[in-house]
Amino acid sequence: MKKSRLFRKSIQSKFFIAFLLVMIIPTTALSMSAYFLSVKILKEKVGDSFQENLLYIGNSTSKELAGIEKITELIYINETVRSAMTNDNNNALEFYMNLKRVDQVLNNISFYSNYYSYITSLFIFGENGSQYTYGNDAYTINPEKLKTSAWYKQMYELNGKVLWLGVHDNDNIYRKNQVFSIARVINDTDHNNIGAIYLNLSPKVFTDILSKASLKVQSQIYVVDQQGRIVFPEQQTTTTIQAAGIILPDNLDKSGIEIKKDGQTLLTSSYEIREYGWKIIQIVPLEALTKDNKVIIKVTVLVFLISFFLSGILWYLVSRSIVRPIKQLISTMKDVRGSNLEVKANVMSTDEIGLLTVTYNYMIQRINGLFNQVMEEEKQKRNAEIKALQGQINPHFLYNTLNTIRWMAIIQKADGIKEVVDALGRLLRNTFRQPTAMITLEEEINMLKDYVFIQQTRYRDKFQVYYEVADELNAVECVKFILQPIVENSIFHGIEPKEGPGVIRIKASAEDSMLKVTVEDNGVGMSDEQISEILKVHRPDDDSGKGIGVQNVNERIQMICGEKFGLQIDSRISSYTKVHIILPLHFKHDTDDSSE
Repeated sequence: MKKSRLFRKSIQSKFFIAFLLVMIIPTTALSMSAYFLSVKILKEKVGDSFQENLLYIGNSTSKELAGIEKITELIYINETVRSAMTNDNNNALEFYMNLKRVDQVLNNISFYSNYYSYITSLFIFGENGSQYTYGNDAYTINPEKLKTSAWYKQMYELNGKVLWLGVHDNDNIYRKNQVFSIARVINDTDHNNIGAIYLNLSPKVFTDILSKASLKVQSQIYVVDQQGRIVFPEQQTTTTIQAAGIILPDNLDKSGIEIKKDGQTLLTSSYEIREYGWKIIQIVPLEALTKDNKVIIKVTVLVFLISFFLSGILWYLVSRSIVRPIKQLISTMKDVRGSNLEVKANVMSTDEIGLLTVTYNYMIQRINGLFNQVMEEEKQKRNAEIKALQGQINPHFLYNTLNTIRWMAIIQKADGIKEVVDALGRLLRNTFRQPTAMITLEEEINMLKDYVFIQQTRYRDKFQVYYEVADELNAVECVKFILQPIVENSIFHGIEPKEGPGVIRIKASAEDSMLKVTVEDNGVGMSDEQISEILKVHRPDDDSGKGIGVQNVNERIQMICGEKFGLQIDSRISSYTKVHIILPLHFKHDTDDSSE
């Protein structure tokens, strides 16, 4: 609170804080930008280095996998193996000879392949019931259990293509080791299935490959099979890459992707061996890469603190010399609070600050006089305009009503004059009873009904009026005496020139916090020019009588409710005229229900 109060009272403190911001923000922005830019460049360089390293490892791994796959290819195309799987095994001698021939074939292949030392077990199954094995673990694995595995059926569906099974247990009934396997069906020259090959290899096959790779400090390489299980390093082959806590993003083909593991940020890159669905992933802790960059931050902070201290002293002296004269003026202006414009400041000097004080006093005095003058003039103008517009309608309406009574007296020989006079009396009483400009919609409708009764007495069956006003809108506030001029305009200029009877409809609805009252008739209609003429502002000395009532209503609504409210006219020649009265939707709760 003390710091905030000091900041409000002291210009010098504002200058000093502004100086702090000018010094701190650019310097901090430049320092952080330089740091993060250097880290970004370092990440890109490391990512590019990772990709080059992974490309080499990936190509080498792909070549090794192709070499392993070549073993199954040599067995697949060997005629001796095919013959052993199609011969009759019921002859024990012949089966023994086939066994020796297949063993010889496998021994011969071992001379052409560098991967036989990594083979833990190899099975060749013949459709004739024969079975040939190779490897130290082959005799500890139940072959019948292999045939019931899910991959065995999947292998037959590939019809000769190689099926990579990834890393899994070796099915050894005595000791469990991790192996990765491939399997494929053997077809004869007519593409008929005559047997299958199942080959298990130790993950150690990748140790020699990756030992030749040049790795960064604290960097780790993972080889992951198509099922997400880790093939290398060998000590983690019992788990998946996700279980190891390495959650990789979807965009694996990009380098320099950051991931989180055990609260540590790791920079990772990956390379996918698309032929086999395997991935090579390299990760390195980001902290190991950026530890040297932190020296930049330390040096920058040290230089900033020294510069800030020296510049702060200089800026304090400069601001103090500027602020001291201004404080003299501030002390004379302390009494000015809120909207009190009567207080004057004492002139204490003849320099620029003194001139500023004199100007300030004159400005306060002038503003106070103009403010009072404007408020008084605006109040008088508003009252005069409302009274003038309200009074403009009464002579016009009384003239038309008295003219109607005159015609009734001539035509009807005084019959019915009582009813018309009663209606006129109620209408005049309601018009002058309430001095306010706002009444309820129900009261406005009641006054309109008296006026319509008078006009229907004159015109007889010339027109009918229908009211469509919901009960819940009766208490809505309405500008006084706005419906009668609109209906009068509909009768005299819409229905009367029309051949035959007409209809006038009064509708009220609430839309978007607004009250919309529509006066619609099926009279002769109006052109766009006539609509513009009606809504045009008339001169006070204009006694033509055309559209005065309608324009009066529009001006009163806008003066009382605001510029966005008023009249909207929609009309078509020889068809209809719709006058929409737009008012704010306010309910009047304290309604004066008394009657005279």
